[in-house]
Amino acid sequence: MEASLELFTKKGYTATTTKEIALKSGVAEGLIFYYFKDKNELLNYLIHEFSFIGSLQNEIKELSKMEPYPALIKFGQLYADFLLHNKSFLTFIWSPEIVQNTNVSKDIVDFINTMGEQVSSFLIRVSSCTVEKKTIETAASMFLSTILTHVLVEERKTDKMPIENNDYIEEIAMFVLKGMQNSH
Repeated sequence: MEASLELFTKKGYTATTTKEIALKSGVAEGLIFYYFKDKNELLNYLIHEFSFIGSLQNEIKELSKMEPYPALIKFGQLYADFLLHNKSFLTFIWSPEIVQNTNVSKDIVDFINTMGEQVSSFLIRVSSCTVEKKTIETAASMFLSTILTHVLVEERKTDKMPIENNDYIEEIAMFVLKGMQNSH
C-alpha cells in the first residue's frame, strides 16, 4: 500500500501503472489484481485505509467512554499525530489530480464531515450551556483547521512537532469552548 501511495504522490495517480506498483512493492502484478479489480479500487482502498477516520476506528470506543473534555483533547492529539505521520497521504489527497476526482473528493468530504461531527459531539457534551447547532459546527471546524494549520506551519519551521503540542491543543480547546459560551 505504501508503495502505491508513494508512487501516486510522486508521479500522479494516472501516470502510475500497476506494474510500477508491483515492482516497487516487490510482488507480482497479478497479486495486486488478486486483491483489487483495478487501480481505481486500489485508490479507493488507500483513501479509506490511510484516512484519519479510518485510522481512528479502534480509538472511537475509548474516546466515547472518556469524559468529554479529555476526549476532545485526545482526539486533537490523535489528529495532530496523524497529520504529522501521514504527510505523503495529505500531499496525495490534496493534489490537483485527486481533488478533481469526484468519487475520491466525495469520500474526503465525508471524512471531513465525520471528523466535524465527532468534534461537535465532544463540544456538545462539554458545553455548560445550550449552543446553536451552527455555532457548534463552526467551533468544530475551527478546532480541526487550527490543528491542521499548526501542524503544517510547525512542521515547515522545524520538521518536527514542538514538545508543547499537547498544551497548544488544550489552548485551542479552551479558546473554542469560551467562544461557544460567549456566542449566546
